[in-house]
Amino acid sequence: MNIFLVPYTRWRHLAMALWCGGFGLMAWWLVLALTVVGGPKWAPEWDGPILLGTIAAFVSGGSILGEDNLRRTPILKRLLRGVIAVVIAVANTLIWYWLLQLVIPKLLPDAWSADAADASLVSLRYRVGDFLAGGLATGIACAFVRKFDHVVSHVAGGISSALAAGAAWYLLGSNFQGLTDLYLSGAALGLVWGFLFGLITWPIPDSLYTGWIRVLSAVRFGRRIPVDAPDGGPKERFVGHFPRGLDLFLPADQGVAEMHVSVAVDGRGRYAARGLSLAPTRVKRFLERVDIRYDPRRPAPLETALSSGDRILLGEGEHQAELEFIMLPKEEM
Repeated sequence: MNIFLVPYTRWRHLAMALWCGGFGLMAWWLVLALTVVGGPKWAPEWDGPILLGTIAAFVSGGSILGEDNLRRTPILKRLLRGVIAVVIAVANTLIWYWLLQLVIPKLLPDAWSADAADASLVSLRYRVGDFLAGGLATGIACAFVRKFDHVVSHVAGGISSALAAGAAWYLLGSNFQGLTDLYLSGAALGLVWGFLFGLITWPIPDSLYTGWIRVLSAVRFGRRIPVDAPDGGPKERFVGHFPRGLDLFLPADQGVAEMHVSVAVDGRGRYAARGLSLAPTRVKRFLERVDIRYDPRRPAPLETALSSGDRILLGEGEHQAELEFIMLPKEEM
């Protein structure tokens, strides 16, 4: 995971989902290798805890490692946080698994309790509690390492991803519309678990990116400046043809006024363009044109919110300059 390889689009959140899905696949492959190559060295009732605990450990550890890779956390801290997540996930899986094994049979009628306690029955209706335990452990492990930030989304995401993975495992492993493949059902178990957990619990935040103004017109093409302040506080950048004191200079023959437009960011990471000149100033985006030229009848300049890819047109006709607002990884500053 590298923040420079994840462009700022709405699809960027799939990067963490695919990353965690890959860790889920690796967990399934590891358990499969231990079972096939080495032969199972454990009792049948341990099949569930070992498989679910391994997937929970890999997915939670992968989620923490992916976040730390994007944030460029020091290597030793990455390893420590990942190990803590793995240990908590395994411990919680075992605790919740055996606790449910003790409680559920006592809550069911006698005719069902014997089936629920039988480890050889792997039908989904007898193993919903097992997947619930694994998903709960995955969410708790990541929430603990992240200092219980968004703990509800972590727990709910862990449970829902594990239950969805159990449904995928059951459908591919049963005779559902002619689909019966125990090999692919195990792979789907790890992939769906990790993919949904990464997608639900940790979308890549805007705080890893920063706004930039880039010149697109021929004169000074490619020149760009960051909008954000180094300390992350509010900041405003000014564009015009005044030769001194402005953040971005553009020549007057391009239709640019002395102080034409500014791009500001508040303390919450919201960007806006403000028209400071009577000259034509427009913000262009998909199916929308916003005129923000200064209106002397108003006490404050007109402004409009900016999102990545918006264009700012200064001037009109042949004498026109074009700027683009883009979001780039913060480490480019």
